[in-house]
Amino acid sequence: MKVKTSLSCLSIAIGGILSLSAHADILLSQYVEGSGYNKAIEIANTGDEARALDGYTLAKSTNGNGEWGNKLSLDGRSIPAHGVLVIANSQAGGDILAVSQETNTTVLNFNGNDPIALLRNGAVHDVIGTMGGNDFAKDVTLVRQSNQLTPSPTYVESQWLTAGKDNIDGLGAVDSPVSSFTCEGESFISIQEIQGEGNRSPLLSGSSNTTDQQYTVQGVVSAVTTGLTKGFYLQALENDYNSNTSEGLFIYTGQSAADLKPGDVVCAKGKVKEYYDLTELSADNHQWVKQGEQQPPQATDVALAEGDDNFAQTLERYEGMLVNLPSSLDMRVTRTFSYDYDARRNNMVLAQGRLNAQPNQNFVAGSEQAKQQSLDNAQHRLFIESDQIADDGKIPYYPQFGRSDADQDGSTEDYIRVNDTLSGAQGVLTYSYGEYRLIMTNTLTQDNFVHNSPRRASPQLKNGGDLRIATFNVLNYFNSPFGGDANPYGSNRGAKSAGEFEIQQEKIVRAILQLDADIIGLMEIENNGFGDGGAIHQLVEQLNQQIDKPENRYHYVAIDSNQDGTIDSRDTVGTDAITTGLIYRNQHVSLTTPRIIHMPSQQAPAVYDKDGNMIEDGKNYQRDTLAPTFKVSSSNGTEQTLTVAVNHFKSKGSACWEDAAAVENGGQGQQDPDFQGSCENFRVAAAVALGEALKTIEGHQVILGDLNAYGKEDPLLVLTDYTPEKYGKTIHAARDTFINGKPQFGDQGADITHGYGYISAVSMIHPDNWSYSYNDEVGSLDHILISPSLKMHVIDATDWHINAAESSLFDYNNKHKGDLPKYRDQYRASDHDPAVLELKMGGSVSGVLLVSLFGLLAIRRHA
Repeated sequence: MKVKTSLSCLSIAIGGILSLSAHADILLSQYVEGSGYNKAIEIANTGDEARALDGYTLAKSTNGNGEWGNKLSLDGRSIPAHGVLVIANSQAGGDILAVSQETNTTVLNFNGNDPIALLRNGAVHDVIGTMGGNDFAKDVTLVRQSNQLTPSPTYVESQWLTAGKDNIDGLGAVDSPVSSFTCEGESFISIQEIQGEGNRSPLLSGSSNTTDQQYTVQGVVSAVTTGLTKGFYLQALENDYNSNTSEGLFIYTGQSAADLKPGDVVCAKGKVKEYYDLTELSADNHQWVKQGEQQPPQATDVALAEGDDNFAQTLERYEGMLVNLPSSLDMRVTRTFSYDYDARRNNMVLAQGRLNAQPNQNFVAGSEQAKQQSLDNAQHRLFIESDQIADDGKIPYYPQFGRSDADQDGSTEDYIRVNDTLSGAQGVLTYSYGEYRLIMTNTLTQDNFVHNSPRRASPQLKNGGDLRIATFNVLNYFNSPFGGDANPYGSNRGAKSAGEFEIQQEKIVRAILQLDADIIGLMEIENNGFGDGGAIHQLVEQLNQQIDKPENRYHYVAIDSNQDGTIDSRDTVGTDAITTGLIYRNQHVSLTTPRIIHMPSQQAPAVYDKDGNMIEDGKNYQRDTLAPTFKVSSSNGTEQTLTVAVNHFKSKGSACWEDAAAVENGGQGQQDPDFQGSCENFRVAAAVALGEALKTIEGHQVILGDLNAYGKEDPLLVLTDYTPEKYGKTIHAARDTFINGKPQFGDQGADITHGYGYISAVSMIHPDNWSYSYNDEVGSLDHILISPSLKMHVIDATDWHINAAESSLFDYNNKHKGDLPKYRDQYRASDHDPAVLELKMGGSVSGVLLVSLFGLLAIRRHA
């Protein structure tokens, strides 16, 4: 329970401010942000006379967006001398409503990241919280200290004491808690005894997550945190020399420990809790006291031990400690610094000893191996955090990130890439949002990173080819807002300003020039036709301005979709705002047949939940495939036929009929048990449509593009070597699909019995390939599949890691970038990496390789 002051003591505390204006008597005195709708605000009058609240307004800034968007006028109300006004949410618990004078559901519907202000004549008179969306007071009660009864237009954290969630002690009275805790006469328990050797404190009984008893500990402060966690971290004063017990412990205080610093010796008392699996001591009511000072603790190296089953178990042994990540741990960046939607903040993710591969990249979707991969990923993962939410364009613990360009080559030397090894990072190890997190306490430089996969100015391919083919997702290249032709199918998805578009275009052009490919399939280019103002026309113009030799200039495949005998801005590929495109140079290939392969649409019945609400209308669509045929000429005078099918299959993010039906009527269980995302059955239908269409076309064939499927997911298996016997699973195509108006499958869909025999060129040469990074997992969504007839012609194939490996802070848009310099290089031109295939169409590959062995191979023609 809180310790209360009497009204006479309170009068003494405020005596010094009675000479101020009457408005200094009116202030916010208590804030309750409890479970559910348990929200309340207490406004106090500390003066000796009643005060009218005319001109005052209680206001909320949603998510700290900088505006006081929700307001409650307090005109006509008054507060008696030394009295309070309590306003609560109308659905708050009865104990809160019992001490409230009125209710409200707009302002009194706040979360821990919504600042609350008392406005006077429109100006901020007193405030709780800060702008910017940080969780300054989530799941806590804040009570104004009795010696801090002065309203402030800026939030002063030290004025407030913190109690746990749903604690309403003192609500409805002008009292304030005062700590009289001294630690004298307390019986101490060691930090190691609280932590124990397992995942939970041994002091907890049964399934309870909080002890009935309070415990008192001593230690030296290693870090004070007020953002991601609110309190301080104590390091044990004595080592117990047991590697299975942590020497550190988090002391939860809320926000009132800002006067502590590393090196302070502190005594703290409270109940031991497993707060969402973080072992902590909850020192409510200011039950801690500084007892002295010593040298701040040194960070302890995290070390793997033979007895640890996994890295997560290793981290548990260091929970709450100040630690260092030595180079021997081989901590790999598996997600660069970007937004974490779970924790709602920017951070970075490391994986111990490897990258975290998407479960279906190397293992069949739904298999036990894929499920184990997902579990292994979780057990290798460590988030790297700053205590406070980062400012736009900045990594708080790496202040030089993206700031330097010492050699003035247009690229920064201070970058972080997926697969970099990070060492020397120091911080306190905590656990929140279901993950281990290192809250950084030191500053990093480029010297802390080893670039295991350094930046490459161009794709690294073996020499000897005479035809290069690539796939490139250009991330919403839209020119219609900037003088291009209008888009008949949707609004702008790309750059939001001419300046952003200029940078986007320059990055894409540089990347394509460095690809140096003869045929390039494009995805996410604007579908605004083939006129002079079309996006693909403008892109080719920009490319050719940089190319001197006419034979190396690019052309694009145009389609007379209206069949009116002309090709112009009215002709499009499909009916989405984005489309597929193909550019080529005619030095070695000549276009013979432009072609579209229509992809299926789904026209299924609507799906309703148990309450009769429609959750899916059953109408889904895919982008059509552009599949032109070329004649390929080679140095030995032969000509061969090659069809290149450029695809962008249905997204994983939007639900199709099968996804909605899985949760129809409140269906239970995991909605994505095989990690394929949404619409995998619909993508299977597209794979079948593509395979069947290509069977009717003679010659070599290449399927490329963003298939929105990882290496061992159902659509890829169907296009390659699937049989039910080989993979031990039945692959099912979506129901009610139609191709160009004709039924593909009936209302039961179809079980697929065979694959189409294509070969993944990149994974054939690089089994650990990847082209995309999502959350902290990498895998290939961008594929180059070849017909078996091309296998003997393959020299090399690879992913060029210029995009997925790089931080999104380097992309073209200005959102969340702050004052970070803009770079016009090819890095982060998109979010997908290009994949590249090198073929030798003249002569046999075996002969080329034999010559290469003797060092007689000439420098490839592209040099």
